[in-house]
Amino acid sequence: MNKIINIAKDFSSAPAGRYRIHGNYTGEVFREDFLLPALLNDQIDTVEIILDGLDGIGASFWDEAFGEMVRSKKISLSTLMQKLKLICHDDPTLIPTINSILEEAKGETK
Repeated sequence: MNKIINIAKDFSSAPAGRYRIHGNYTGEVFREDFLLPALLNDQIDTVEIILDGLDGIGASFWDEAFGEMVRSKKISLSTLMQKLKLICHDDPTLIPTINSILEEAKGETK
């Protein structure tokens, strides 16, 4: 089974910030309430994240949403890369940016 999460439609078109205390649409909220539950669900084979339709998202959001999963060891990078599929037609640099964040996080595990 596949799960599709369109950030702009299912979460927010303008998410911002790192931690939950900074608002309702932060990287921590997205990671804990949307992304991790889907990735850790054994019945879901692939989680597709649609990154189109977003307005100028800061690096802190992406780092918290994606990098912190690897740093905190809630999911291994290899499992994440097997299950996660990033889709973006609006900004060709966004997927390499997120992949770079994941690679950096691998070296910063807690």
